[in-house]
Amino acid sequence: MSTNSAHQVCHHPARDITIVALASGVVSLGTAVTTMAFDVSPLATLTSSGGAFIAGLSAGMNVLNHVKHNV
Repeated sequence: MSTNSAHQVCHHPARDITIVALASGVVSLGTAVTTMAFDVSPLATLTSSGGAFIAGLSAGMNVLNHVKHNV
């Protein structure tokens, strides 16, 4: 690794990251309940809720990054 490489450090407080993670968990649980209502396999429920968690976490962190850079 060179000495001139760009090193990014997360400057978000733990409180903000926790809020984003909890909101993603709520979205994931809602997706799991909705998927189970359609009487699908447990693997499909796990896959859809896991995907919703990752999507929510990714979107939340992008929003957090955008908000923190524009303040």
